[in-house]
Amino acid sequence: MKTLLFALTLLSANAFAWGPTGHRVVGQVAERHLTVDVHYKIFQLLGGQSLARVANWPDEIKSEPQTYSHTYNWHYTDWADEMHNHDETNSSGKLITSLREQIAVLKDPAAAQEKKVFAIKFITHLMGDLHQPLHVGNGVDRGGNYCKVVFQGQSMNLHALWDEGMIDFTKLSFTEMAQFVSQGRSLDNIAAWKKGDLLDWAQESKTLRNEIYPDEVNRSSEPGAMKSYCKKEATAEEIPKIGYEYSYKFVPVMEQRLFQAGIRLAAVLNEALK
Repeated sequence: MKTLLFALTLLSANAFAWGPTGHRVVGQVAERHLTVDVHYKIFQLLGGQSLARVANWPDEIKSEPQTYSHTYNWHYTDWADEMHNHDETNSSGKLITSLREQIAVLKDPAAAQEKKVFAIKFITHLMGDLHQPLHVGNGVDRGGNYCKVVFQGQSMNLHALWDEGMIDFTKLSFTEMAQFVSQGRSLDNIAAWKKGDLLDWAQESKTLRNEIYPDEVNRSSEPGAMKSYCKKEATAEEIPKIGYEYSYKFVPVMEQRLFQAGIRLAAVLNEALK
């Protein structure tokens, strides 16, 4: 029993992306890009709840492992640096497979209403996960959970920094952030970002993932190897101290990923429920 609980804890810790605010932002942005007909269908299916309201349900149900533990590895996928093509059969996480399955449920006219409701909630959440770079993990450091950093004087891990640390740094509510990340987006960019498929968008996260790890302080690891500050024996001197320079570079990246997740979620829902 202790072994099972430990395993579930590891999966759960690796499965939170963006935090509650970020996921609500994705849902809020998506609602603004739904067609009128699809917006009404979703309103009916969710009993009047918004996508922002249900966006965190797949994280909230982790408190009921007896019923939902089979969904814990839906929130992430592994894509090693050296792998050009993605094959989720070799991944402990099943993010892309699960998204495809839930989209298929939503498209199925014979699917029961409760299954469609379940699918909408998970698609909303998992599309956010797909766009968090560390949820397309390298298979080495549990999506940055092992990687210790000090951000603005606060100790945390790299995954937590991308889940909530930088979002909290903006000091915006989810409605404010949804408005903020939508500003200045050209119609050409929006049209271009809607193109592609789940694998293309996962590839974007993989590419970004390799850019967001802070430089090592005292030494440089081999390509594809665990960073020194991600190792259990990392010393205080090896832990990167990051602040405004990192925020200046990557907060706009985070904001773009949230916006892309929202408009692509809308595109997926518009297609599935047309």
